[in-house]
Amino acid sequence: MKFSRGNYTKFSTVIATVLLAMPPESAPCQSAADLFRITDGVTRNQMNFHQVSVPIGGEHVLADLTGPGKVTYFYITDDSTGKWYPGLVLKVFWDEAPDPSICVPLADFFGAVGGRTVDYQSVVMQVNHACFMCYLPMPFAKRARFVLANDGDRDYSRKVAYGVDYERNAAYATEKSRLHCEWRRSNPVVNGLHTILEARGRGHYVGSILQVVSKSQRVWFGEGDTIFHLDRKTAGHTPGTEDEYGSCWEDANWRTFSSLYCGHPLNENGVNRMYRWYVANPVRFQEALKVEIQNQHDNGTPTTTDADDYTSLAFWYQEGPRKVAALPTFKERTATSFADRK
Repeated sequence: MKFSRGNYTKFSTVIATVLLAMPPESAPCQSAADLFRITDGVTRNQMNFHQVSVPIGGEHVLADLTGPGKVTYFYITDDSTGKWYPGLVLKVFWDEAPDPSICVPLADFFGAVGGRTVDYQSVVMQVNHACFMCYLPMPFAKRARFVLANDGDRDYSRKVAYGVDYERNAAYATEKSRLHCEWRRSNPVVNGLHTILEARGRGHYVGSILQVVSKSQRVWFGEGDTIFHLDRKTAGHTPGTEDEYGSCWEDANWRTFSSLYCGHPLNENGVNRMYRWYVANPVRFQEALKVEIQNQHDNGTPTTTDADDYTSLAFWYQEGPRKVAALPTFKERTATSFADRK
């Protein structure tokens, strides 16, 4: 369809009409067309700017919120100006769960894998001039705790600014959905497959951040398919990594980009960083979901002798807080990439 001014106006009118017709509780998040709606919620905020010191093995509570409510915005920055200490771990606990449903390196949560910052902008996550921002909605019924932990090799002490916006609303007392995030690394990938996510229960997968350090391809990151094992059925989602993360048929220079739902903000000396958000098309499951990606440099041929180094973060919602995959030790997370070994 060619979008002339008339067609664009008609299309915009249709979209706006659909959004306005949606009841407030059916919308996954506030849209521009939905901003006029008044609800029973009351906005609250926890913010701070001070010296944060976390010794090795210690923790610091960033926010301890009382529900029912929904986190609408979370940001953090420190005076290292984007050069994050990789021993910092973000843990988020929902309600009174003993285990965190988010347990990942702090910088990696926002897309700065390994603490290396590259600015990018997307619909739910952004990094701009060392300001790390998340807009993923995070409902909770009783309590939400954001904790900064240090499992690294030295004490941490920096000037830190951070804030959490949240909405107090009785409607969230019965909401079962909780945001989860887990971190995985295959250094190197074994048997040609890297696991991005493995979840059991009822929920939907909303996106991933992927970094590939390629051993033999110093520009291109490969042609591996994304595979969904969804409720006892297995199917390929996209025929190639480039398709999954939103850019195809590029030349040897492979331009970087960032957009609302997908992006490729880093391609440098064999290090490729990508993201994909399933906002309009969440991957829904009723029993279980396992997401894998193939490590391939040629279509249909798993990479073995020159296997690459894959690091991923998976984001999903499911009913009730669940324990996520155990976070590898600091030494394992920061080990020299297999792809760089001679």
